[in-house]
Amino acid sequence: MTLMYLLSYITIGLVIGWLSRVITRDRGVTMLPSLAFGVLGALADTFIVQAVGLAGTAFYAVVGAVGVLFTVNVFRQDDPIFVETEKA
Repeated sequence: MTLMYLLSYITIGLVIGWLSRVITRDRGVTMLPSLAFGVLGALADTFIVQAVGLAGTAFYAVVGAVGVLFTVNVFRQDDPIFVETEKA
């Protein structure tokens, strides 16, 4: 993996993290963790795909970032997204 690919996967993770924060607004995780989880998901999925023997592409970076952010936002302990709560 070249530096150019690595930077493109990091950029994809940052963009997906930012979009996640924009879409979920006050319901999702805050901006910095959202960006970090986006990058983590993009890089992890790309490395896993390459370890299996497939070509790591931007598609896998997007899938990894979206998957990690979805999981983090759904299963948060303090305020899960899909659980209706009454706010006073």
